[in-house]
Amino acid sequence: MKPLLTAGWTRLAVATFEADAQLLTRYLPHRTELNDWNGRYYMSLLGFVFSKPVIAGIPSPFYRCFPEVNLRFYIRYRNSAGWQNAVVFIKEIAPSPLIGLAARWLYHENFISLPMKHHFSTDGSQQRIAYYWKIKNEWNHLKLVAAPAPAEPAPGSLEAFARDHYHACTRSSAQRTHAFRIEHQPWQIYPGRSCSLLLDAAAVYGKAFGDYFRQPPCSYFSMDGSGTDISYPSLL
Repeated sequence: MKPLLTAGWTRLAVATFEADAQLLTRYLPHRTELNDWNGRYYMSLLGFVFSKPVIAGIPSPFYRCFPEVNLRFYIRYRNSAGWQNAVVFIKEIAPSPLIGLAARWLYHENFISLPMKHHFSTDGSQQRIAYYWKIKNEWNHLKLVAAPAPAEPAPGSLEAFARDHYHACTRSSAQRTHAFRIEHQPWQIYPGRSCSLLLDAAAVYGKAFGDYFRQPPCSYFSMDGSGTDISYPSLL
């Protein structure tokens, strides 16, 4: 079956934080369970450039390239093919309400609209990626300095765990979960050298998240990204 959505996801900045199971369980869709790494649970803040969307074979005439920031955590669910590693997006930030409306209509995602901007540069010795979003008249940011060349993470590492999830689930009601596939070529990881996060977590995600982002990330890196196919959602 052809994908419902095709788009570019590129220049990804990823910062991963440890989180309590009790916090994440509040957002857990029906018929799924938390996926741990070495007995601990994590959520990742991702910034990336979303470009050239094609919906059901029709190129979108609006918002052909824009930054996006999302907060996701890691789950798994069982289907006819066995256990699938998946993600749940707690909330996604985009620069226009129309983008959020489309995402809610297509995939039941939780979006908010905020002013956004991004920056990317490289000088051959390092790359710099920065994503900004404005809330309460203050610019928040996720900034990353990464190596100029990719390096495959060790099997079983936290970096590999955060990258290698190719399904997603959304909770449309207490008893209804939609799942969809996220298909793309393997993305290359560029090891992080430094990470700066300024985030009003309580304002964006709620008071329960306030303390989690005061700790430094457990892992941070960038990825090159690529064209991505996202399947039609189906009920679990």
